Formats: sequence, structure tokens, C-alpha cells
Amino acid sequence: MPQQAKRNLDAEPPSFVSSAAGNADLGVHLRTNGPTSYLAAESLERPLEFPRSNWQRLGMIAGIAVVISVIIIVFYNVTVSSNIASQHSLVTEAINRDVALDLPNLQSYVGKTNDEMYKQFDKDGYTIYDNTNEEDEEVNGFDVFKLASDVSADDAAKAYSTGIENLDDAEAAKYLAGSWRFLVSRSDGAELRVRYADFSSKDATAAIKSALDAEGFEGDIAEIAEDSMGNTNLSGTFKKDKKEYDYTISACDLSQVYDIDGAPDGAQFVGIRVTEAS
Repeated sequence: MPQQAKRNLDAEPPSFVSSAAGNADLGVHLRTNGPTSYLAAESLERPLEFPRSNWQRLGMIAGIAVVISVIIIVFYNVTVSSNIASQHSLVTEAINRDVALDLPNLQSYVGKTNDEMYKQFDKDGYTIYDNTNEEDEEVNGFDVFKLASDVSADDAAKAYSTGIENLDDAEAAKYLAGSWRFLVSRSDGAELRVRYADFSSKDATAAIKSALDAEGFEGDIAEIAEDSMGNTNLSGTFKKDKKEYDYTISACDLSQVYDIDGAPDGAQFVGIRVTEAS
């Protein structure tokens, strides 16, 4: 069999490589030394120009996107504002409904046993939810809530088991308005405490003055002071059955205890504490 002549690659490039002439004509390849071909760079060096018609389309798309974004933002803001206004309205309605706080007069409760205090609750016409647990019983005490007149014991049980702080703003306001918490401990002498939200007073001083009048304590408003915790306090003493008792009324912004959006700016959380004088 005759041998095939060897191909001179320098003079005759392979069939899959374009000729030098073809490269120059088409502007696609550039012949260099040897059989290797490279893409010509001229076509890559041309300036990139975005067609004017595409710019117009892009402008229309951008305009539509801006309009849609504005509509979404406006709709969101209107919806959020409407929801906030509605929630505030529900909170205001819960606070302003016709329910009386009707604080217990602690001077009539001191010196009594637990059973006698429960009887006093009945005598005073309070609807009580008993929240007493084992820790309260260990110190021979109890923990009860006085319910607002339009709140049922079953509903209150669900709310208190959930935790007032875990309720939505309107529900929290509903269970705080017209309600108070009464706690008794006898771990080191009898201690009576009442806690409640004051939505009517404009500041801590006014809330303390209101509590002072409701309890019938004798005290000088000029002696109201603020402690290191930011609470405003007034302390004093009273006597009953030849025994002397100390009292302290404390108040702080309600927001420090319950964050209720829509509550009055001056709303206060008030605590009244009575103990046997040492």
C-alpha cells in the first residue's frame, strides 16, 4: 500500500481551520505562526451600544415598577395606620367602659385572718378570682384578683393563666381596668399588698394622691420621693386596735409593667403595701 504524503501544516492548514485568506476576509480568525488560529479581537473592541428602542422599553418598565412600588407602599402605610387606629380605639373603649376600680380599704383588712378577709371581700361586694398557689400557702397567704363587673370568672381564669402581659393590647386593658390584685404574706409578719393600673391619673404624684385619698391614709404629698428604681413613693403610718402599721404607696409609668399601645400617656401602675410596724 502506498504511503500517504505527509501534510505540510505550515503550508496547508487542517480542514477544520479556516484559511488565512478566509480569516482576513471574514474578520473572524487571525493566522499566527504555525497552524494555530485565534479569534480576531477587532469585533470585541467595538463600542457596546444599547439600542434606543430598548432604552425606551427599559424606561417604560422602570416607570411601571416605580408606580407599583408607590402603590404598595401607600397601601401598606394606610393599612398599618388603619390597624393602629382601630387597635387604639379598642383600647380606649376597654379603658373607658363603665367599671369601677373600687379599691379595698386596707385599714379594714389588717389584723384579720385569711378567712376573715375572704368574708370581707364578700361583704364589700367584690367578685374575686383566686390565684393562690403553693408558694402563697407556704407563707400562710393568698393571691386574688378583684374582677371588673363585666368580666366573668371563666374568662378571667383563661386570661390570668395566659398572663396579662401576653394578651393583646385591648384584652390587657379590659382585664386591668376596674380590677386590682390583692396579695397577703405572713412569712415575717402580716404583709398586705394591692396592685392595679390607674388610667385616670396624669402622673405618679396624682396616682399616689388618688390612692392616699381612697385608703384614707394620712400623708403629706410634699414627702413624695423617687427611689433609685425610678418609682415614686410616699410612706406613712396609721394605727388600728392599738397596733401601728406602716404603709407605702408606689407608682411608676404603666409602660414599665405592661406595654399597652394606646393607653393614656400618664397611665400609672400603683402598688400599696401595708405591714405591721416593727
